[in-house]
Order: sequence, then structure tokens, then C-alpha cells
Amino acid sequence: TGVYRSDIEYKFDMKPEGFQNLIDNVDRVMTFAIEVEGGIDRRKITNYDEIKAEIVEKLELLRDRPKRMETPYVYHIDVGAMYPNIILTNRLQPSAIVDDATCAACDFNQARNGCKRKMQWIWRGDYNPATRGEYDRTKEQLSRELHGEDSVPFHE
Repeated sequence: TGVYRSDIEYKFDMKPEGFQNLIDNVDRVMTFAIEVEGGIDRRKITNYDEIKAEIVEKLELLRDRPKRMETPYVYHIDVGAMYPNIILTNRLQPSAIVDDATCAACDFNQARNGCKRKMQWIWRGDYNPATRGEYDRTKEQLSRELHGEDSVPFHE
């Protein structure tokens, strides 16, 4: 778990038995999602077997190569588990608040949940500008370091 960026590669060491468990339960999970959560009879899904095979194939690839160096699609694993009220109660900064369209599509977008209350956001960051001495030391250090394939100073 943690915060990941999609533009930086990370090393992942996953557990193959976890993926095997998902593979073993794909049919049960898909049936639950379609019939219970979606309210559709599974037999009405014409490409069920194709989708199931595609999911199993991707899980098998993950299972068979659990040690990976990849740029992830996941930015933060835990945010999806947060209810809108938790976000508001903990007064998370505005970057945690979604736009109106996402809010309208939310399962918890009901008047009784009270998650639409407007709040005054307060800056919680610290502003610590570098002193002139720190700036000069950093500039001096950078002028001595060489960068890139041609080994040139940063200022050239």
C-alpha cells in the first residue's frame, strides 16, 4: 500500500498465491458482481466467457511473474475505501474533494449522509523560503556537479 505515481517505476514483490486465489474465485466474484450488484441475470451476458478468460489471463500473468518493475496505474490504494464523510470529517485538503460530476455519481450521494456541506478550507502548509546563505551554498554545489551524458555543469 502507499502512494504511487504513474510516471515513476516501482519495484513490486507480489504474492502468487493471492493471484491464484483470485483466479480460483473469478467465476463466483463475477457472478456476484453481475447478479447481486448489477441486478442482471448472468445468462444474459453474451460475452461472459470472453471477459472471464481475459481476466484470468491477466491474473495468470501477474501470478507467474510476481516480481515486477512497473509504472503503476494505482495512485493511492486506500482512497477508494474512504467514505466522503471521512474525507470531510478529517478536513482533508481540497485535492481530496472530487468534482460535481463525480459527486453526483457517488453511491453515498444522499441527503442523509450530509457529505455535501461546504467547508472553509485553511492552508495547512508551511512556507520556509531558503535563506541567502542556503541559496548560495546550493548554487555553489550545483556548479561543481556534472550532469547528463556530456558531464556538463547545470548552468551551461
